[in-house]
Amino acid sequence: MRSFSIKNTSIEIKLIIGISIISCLMMLLRVVNGSLYMAVMSQLALFSDFKIFNFRIWQFATYIFLHDGLLHLVFNMLMLYFFSMLFFTFFNTKQLLKAFFLGGIAAGVFYFIISNIVGAQSFVVGASGAVMAVFFTVVGYNPHMRVQLIIFGNVAIYYIALVFLAFDLIQLFFDNAGGHLAHLGGSIFGFCYGKWLGGFRFSYLKKFKKTASPLRTIHKNSKKKNKAAQNDVQKQIDVILDKISKSGYESLTKEEKEFLFKQK
Repeated sequence: MRSFSIKNTSIEIKLIIGISIISCLMMLLRVVNGSLYMAVMSQLALFSDFKIFNFRIWQFATYIFLHDGLLHLVFNMLMLYFFSMLFFTFFNTKQLLKAFFLGGIAAGVFYFIISNIVGAQSFVVGASGAVMAVFFTVVGYNPHMRVQLIIFGNVAIYYIALVFLAFDLIQLFFDNAGGHLAHLGGSIFGFCYGKWLGGFRFSYLKKFKKTASPLRTIHKNSKKKNKAAQNDVQKQIDVILDKISKSGYESLTKEEKEFLFKQK
């Protein structure tokens, strides 16, 4: 019988374990010593009130590891696990960590800015903004990816994304508006990150403007060669993406991974 080793666990499981331990310790502290709990919360939760925030910029990251209750924690960790499975269809562990942590920070910044614009003073805790960033990275990269749902059957993930967005927008007018602001911030970051990983660059806009100029000179021979080269590259990309969709990212050879990332 093999013994459990944290080194052999996947990155999403390590994240879930780490967040769960910290969150549960804080929940236990709330029961054991309420005043100490509040003192720690004032340092680690993300507050929109400048007097409490007091330039504690680490709060934009530490709030991710705290949760309001056991149900809040369990729901977020389940969503992180399932969304990670979708994420690894196209991406690797390093990209997951970027999507999760940068997405969580972006969600906190979005919450902080909007809360101060509208004059709402509250605080936010939880990994849901970061979790939404993971999901929306996949949506931004491949919105037509299909998943099997128990009730609705096989659906494209952009439908699920629209439901999440609609729910968060509606909930802004009810309880926990701060939490839903964080969801929206994480979703925006994740979608943009997914588009970036898919090859979208601001340089493309410059190229488009340059191409649209009526004074351009066209060299037909070089244009045909470039088009043929682009078609060959696209064919290779399609073959690799097809392999990923069937067997997952880790099935790629080293050469295939290097080729794919050179196109991003």
